Amino acid sequence: TGYAQLLFDIFFDSMCEGNASDSSTVSPASFALFLYVLAVYKDESLIGGTPRALRADIAYPQLTASDSLSPRSSQQLSPRTVVSGSKASELEKKQISFVQKNAKELLHIVVGSMSTSQLLPSQFDSLGAILMAPYGSLLGNLSALVPHWKGKQELVSISDLAAWIIESLPVQEQPSPARFHSSSPTKVHGESSVIETAAAERSGGFMLHNISRGTIIRSSQELVPNAPSQEQAWLTLRQKWMKIQNCCDSFIYITAPLHHVVITGCVNCTILIAAANLVTLDNCERSKFILGCRRLHVANSVDSTLHILTNRQPILLGENHDLIVAPFNALLADCLAMWRFLQIDRSKNRWAEALWISRNANGIVLTGGAIPGFSQMPPQNFFCVTVPSNQ
Repeated sequence: TGYAQLLFDIFFDSMCEGNASDSSTVSPASFALFLYVLAVYKDESLIGGTPRALRADIAYPQLTASDSLSPRSSQQLSPRTVVSGSKASELEKKQISFVQKNAKELLHIVVGSMSTSQLLPSQFDSLGAILMAPYGSLLGNLSALVPHWKGKQELVSISDLAAWIIESLPVQEQPSPARFHSSSPTKVHGESSVIETAAAERSGGFMLHNISRGTIIRSSQELVPNAPSQEQAWLTLRQKWMKIQNCCDSFIYITAPLHHVVITGCVNCTILIAAANLVTLDNCERSKFILGCRRLHVANSVDSTLHILTNRQPILLGENHDLIVAPFNALLADCLAMWRFLQIDRSKNRWAEALWISRNANGIVLTGGAIPGFSQMPPQNFFCVTVPSNQ
């Protein structure tokens, strides 16, 4: 963990340009887990997205009873972004096997010592970065699920906790043919929507999913209708996350300051995020994104245009193709105020300075400058857009 802290400090200091007020919320233990997974897990599919076995819908199947959380199960994606049933099944088995085989090592990492045999709930909670992704601490503390504690704060042996992790992970069976069936498009309604909405409400977030050929506008007043003032609404929303998932042929405008926005599995959409601390794009196609944020991660997306305001270099993961980038171009009331509220500095827009994280025979590679599949929009093609309003 000490080495991870040193490495992270070097990386973080190189990114924040000496701004003393800029600080990271990433814990040393979580970053140590990240380094360990990159060093030990050898499957190429890990780079470029959250491995499904390390996500909440696999580690804790009670959170969802459908496949709708996975953008790869969307019927709207092209064949090059869809994983076949047998491949997906094998991938899940490998990833769950990784956690099971390395449970004790992961626990030793979060406690910070290979000689320690016990740990506290606060230390165990760091594993939520893996077992509860992508929601993390927003779903609550991981230790609250462990029967050994149940409101207690005493030390528990690593062996007992490793056994609990192994027992909690599901045994992967062969998927039924219908699970990955893609011969005809279907719409997801009913139970999956209810489950996702309920999960979002429990964890303090918002869900927009399976929107087809629609226009959605969500302002601060609509997201927090009971707030006595706009300032109070913004204070509430600053702690909230939003997930926009499996939408097609739609226009989605989010005109409120949020903590974290995940956009996954969207096709042929126009999506505006006015202000957020972090925006993550994953498995999107033929879409236009207008994003105002402090940090931006893009994974496995193709044929899309990104109009960006970001204070950190955009991070590219996995296979991205035919992405065109340009500066933020939306004309929006309260946009400047929202940026100041989230400390997004519009004078330091690093939209054109992307970094690509990839893997080769020698390990993990961080590439800047000219990145394949990532090009700047010609100035003559740049136009501003006006954001509609519900009023």
